[in-house]
Amino acid sequence: MRPSRHPRWLLGLAGFALAWGVVCPEADAQSGRGRARAKPPASAKAKEAGPEDEIDRMIREAWDESKIKPSRVAPDSEFMRRAYLDLLGRIPNIREATAFLESKEPAKRAKLVDYLLEHPDYAQNFANQWSVLLIGRNRQERTVDRVALKTWLRRQFAENKPWNEVARELIVAKGSNKQNGAVNFTLAHLEFEKVPLTSITTRVFLGQQIQCTQCHDHPSNDWKQADFWGINAFFKGLKPPKPIPRTDENGATVEDEYELIEERTDAYSTFERRNAEIRIVFPTFLDGKKISQDADVDRRESLGNFITDKSNRDFSKAFVNRIWGHLMGRGFVHPLDDFGPHNPPSHPELLDKLGDEFIAGGYDIKALIRRIASTQTYNLTSATIPNNEKDETLFSHMTLKPMNPEQLFDSLLMATSAQKAGGTGDNDRLRADWYRQFEFAFSTDEGDEGSSFQGTIPQALMMMNGDLMAKAVGGKSGSFLGDLKERAALQNEASADAYIVNQLYLAALGRTPTPKEMSMGRGFLGNFPDTIAVMEDMFWALLNSNEFILNR
Repeated sequence: MRPSRHPRWLLGLAGFALAWGVVCPEADAQSGRGRARAKPPASAKAKEAGPEDEIDRMIREAWDESKIKPSRVAPDSEFMRRAYLDLLGRIPNIREATAFLESKEPAKRAKLVDYLLEHPDYAQNFANQWSVLLIGRNRQERTVDRVALKTWLRRQFAENKPWNEVARELIVAKGSNKQNGAVNFTLAHLEFEKVPLTSITTRVFLGQQIQCTQCHDHPSNDWKQADFWGINAFFKGLKPPKPIPRTDENGATVEDEYELIEERTDAYSTFERRNAEIRIVFPTFLDGKKISQDADVDRRESLGNFITDKSNRDFSKAFVNRIWGHLMGRGFVHPLDDFGPHNPPSHPELLDKLGDEFIAGGYDIKALIRRIASTQTYNLTSATIPNNEKDETLFSHMTLKPMNPEQLFDSLLMATSAQKAGGTGDNDRLRADWYRQFEFAFSTDEGDEGSSFQGTIPQALMMMNGDLMAKAVGGKSGSFLGDLKERAALQNEASADAYIVNQLYLAALGRTPTPKEMSMGRGFLGNFPDTIAVMEDMFWALLNSNEFILNR
C-alpha cells in the first residue's frame, strides 16, 4: 500500500474507495445495493423508445428463448467512458467528459461514436491493438521493425482502408521492412520452417486454430495434418531476411533494415503421421482449393486471394467476431480465434448476417464499429439484475473488460498528465521507461504475455507503488494536482473543496461524484490542513479502484 502521511483519513478512504473498488452507483447496482434507486437517464429513455434494430431483435429473441431480461441502459458517464476506451484506447479527459455529460444534443451517443472514429487516437489505438495481435508485445529480433509496422497500420486505420485490402497486404507483403511496414508481420514468424507463420495466419485472418494439427489430426473436428501443412506449403518460397546495409552519419556501415525475399518454387511440405509414415503436400487451402505445383505462381499472392475472397465467409466472420468481442467483451465465438465445429457460435444467424453485411459494405471497418455501437445491446449497463447475473453468452448486460496494458498506460497519463510534471523536458524517455514497467508487470512467470489487468501481484504493486503512479499523484508544481489546487484557489472559498472533489472524479472515473462521495471528499479536505496531501491520497485511491481499472 502507498505510505500515507494521513493514516486516519486513509482509513476513511478505505470506506470511501475500498482500496481496489470505489463504490459507484453502477457498482452498487452490481452488488445489489443500488438497484432500487438506479434510474435510467433521460437519454437512455429516449434510446429505449427508439425503433428496434435488427441486431437487437435477434439478441432479444435469444433472451426470450432463455427467459432472460436485459439490464437497463447505461448512464451517459458509463457509455462515454466505454466508448473512449473501446475506440481511442484511453479514458476521456476532464474537458471531453464535461462536454459530453453536459450536452443536451439529441442522439449525442451516436455523435460521440462518429467523433471518436474520426479522432487521431482511433487509428493509433487500433494500430496498437493489431500490432500486438500480429507480432505480440515481447521484444522481437532485430529484423522486425515494430515502429514501421505500427506506422503502417495506423495509416490503414486512419484511411479506413477496407479490411480485405489490409489483410491481403499483410499476407503478401514483400520488400524492405522500413519502407513497407506490413513486411514485419511475416518477418516476425519465419523461424521453424514457417510453422509460427502458418499458425498465426489462419488464427488472425480466419479465426481458426489449426496449429495442433501440425502433429496430429484434430481430435474434435475435421481438420487433418494435411490441412496445416497444405497452408505451410504456401510459404515455401520465403527466404531468410536480407540485410540492406547503409552508411550512418559517422561513416560506419549499419544494418538496421531488412528485405523480405520470396522466390517462386515447386517445393512441397512434408509431415510425419503417427504411424511414422512420411507424407508430402503441395499448397492447398483449407477448403481444398489447390494451385499449380510448378514454380509458375506467386504462392503467397494465391493464399492472400483465397483468404480474402468474397466467397470466403470465414474471413469476414472472423473479423466481425473480433470487433464484436472487442466492443462487447466477448465474441459470438469465444475465444475469438477458435472457430470450428467443436466451438459453435452463440448466435450463428446473427454472426452470418453481420459477416454478409460486412462483405456487402466493402469490408468497411468504421461502418461495422458504428453499426454495433449504435445497438441497444452495446448501450446496456454492465450492472446485472438477479435475472441475468449468471448470463455470460447472451449479452443481456455489458461484460466487464479489464484494461489491457496499452489502455491502462494511456489512461493513467490522460488522467494525471504525469509525463508533464517535474519539467525534465525528456518526456519521451520517461514514457519509454514507464512502459517497460508495464511490459514487465503484464508478463507471466513463464514469460508469456498477459492481455489485460488481472490484479496479479506485480500488476498491483506497479499500480500502487510504481514510478508512474508516484509521479501521477504527486502534487508538485506543474502536476495535475498542483494545477488543480491553483484552479481551486480561484473558486469561491465555499465551493473550492467541492470543485476539487468533482475534478478528481471526472479525471479518474469520467463522472461526477455521488452526494455521498462528495460529502466524504469534502469532509477529508475540510478536516486536514494539508490540502495537497489529501488530494494526493484521494487521487491515489481513485486510480487504484476497480472502477478505474475496468472498462464497463
